[in-house]
Amino acid sequence: MARSSVPHPDIEELGRRLVDRVDAVLRAVDRVVDGSRGSPTTLHLLHRDLRRLRVGIAVWRRAGPRRRAAPLREFDRRLKRLARLVGGVRDRDVALGLLRSAAPTLSADERREFAALRRHLGTEARIGRTLLRAALRRERDLGLFEGIREAFASVPAHRRSGDALRYLAQLRAEGEAALRAAGRKARRRPTSRRLHRLRIEVRGWRQLGALAAAIAPAVGADDPRLRTLQAELGRLHDLDVTGLLAADEAPAPVVRVLHRARRRARRRLVRTLRADLAAPFGEGAAAAA
Repeated sequence: MARSSVPHPDIEELGRRLVDRVDAVLRAVDRVVDGSRGSPTTLHLLHRDLRRLRVGIAVWRRAGPRRRAAPLREFDRRLKRLARLVGGVRDRDVALGLLRSAAPTLSADERREFAALRRHLGTEARIGRTLLRAALRRERDLGLFEGIREAFASVPAHRRSGDALRYLAQLRAEGEAALRAAGRKARRRPTSRRLHRLRIEVRGWRQLGALAAAIAPAVGADDPRLRTLQAELGRLHDLDVTGLLAADEAPAPVVRVLHRARRRARRRLVRTLRADLAAPFGEGAAAAA
């Protein structure tokens, strides 16, 4: 008997949820491109939605046959470029905010240095927003997001995609294994590279969970330990980036304040990494990452 080519209902639902992610990104793109200014909050949401969409593309690419993977890889490459542009502007927005909160008592000369640094970062952020708007407008007009939507609407009738819940559970198990491996390495030696890898794995596992939870909450359940870990990894990342951006121009008292804040964040993170993460993940309620 010939194998049925009728898509499994769960796979169709997964495709619809992925189309929803395309629509979320398009709304965020429109806010940045057509708005008078891409606010830090708007850029944060766009950055998050681009990451979620890339996770969705990876899930869909693995669900279908190899011959259909090439266009999805190209879509992902273009999204990655946009995400990097957004991230560069966001980093400068975050640095400006941290510098405002970190400013100690300064001498007159140090205040001038500090003001010059903030002007420099503000100028870079404005230039970055201009380049970002142009790139987003170009990709929107070239039909990037319509192409991704069409790919998600074409449901793969393929042996690996017969049961979406089993497929997503398998991906979650693989992601958890990678996350735990990254966690063990970071605990042994918490270098910046290893902590960055761990941050990627935690974020990816939670974003995949948010997608799975849209179909079956039990499969996509979140874990409060990972929410805490992701927040602490993000805080340390922001302090690291701010330190790099301010390294050559910040007055010495500001550098010291940032260094102390980074040390505190790193100690807190190391304590979290040493906590008991042996129990299976996913005991909490599903939440967006």
